[in-house]
Amino acid sequence: MSRPRRPSGLLLPPFLFALAAALLVLLMVPARAAQPLVLEEFFRGRTVAEGVFESRIAGVRREFKVYLEGTWNPKTFTLRLREDFVYADGEKDTKVWFFQKVGDRRYIGTRSDVLAPTHVTPEGDSLVFTYAAEVPVGEGSIALRFLDTLTPVDAKTVRNTAKVVKYGITVGTVDLTFKRP
Repeated sequence: MSRPRRPSGLLLPPFLFALAAALLVLLMVPARAAQPLVLEEFFRGRTVAEGVFESRIAGVRREFKVYLEGTWNPKTFTLRLREDFVYADGEKDTKVWFFQKVGDRRYIGTRSDVLAPTHVTPEGDSLVFTYAAEVPVGEGSIALRFLDTLTPVDAKTVRNTAKVVKYGITVGTVDLTFKRP
């Protein structure tokens, strides 16, 4: 018995078949935007950020820029991260974080206005942490809880989204994008 013959018009030349197969494989492989975030790698040196704090409850929207300088000490496994804030209304503020590396992409962070050390832990490519901080309000201050997620977008960009919480109720959000020069 002879095999049925295929019509020759439906066959692709071998090089076109290989090209089509390679393109199909490329389309099926998901693209990765960035490598997992490592604080001392991304924040070493200078970084600039732009962001906004919004509170629909209080009717507040504050845009700001942050100029960061990160210094990594490999002997103590500590990242010192100075943040100089400039708000759209001209107000300025400075905060300094100290992140002690305690494991692979795990840190303990402290800052003068943060009420207790925070544990920074990996979640996929992102880093997450929660902390309570004293935030100035009028002549006094109020303790608010921040629930931060730092997510790499690409090799030079990290996005920080945070919920700001009081008594278990979200009272505001922060959306901040860090860019490496």
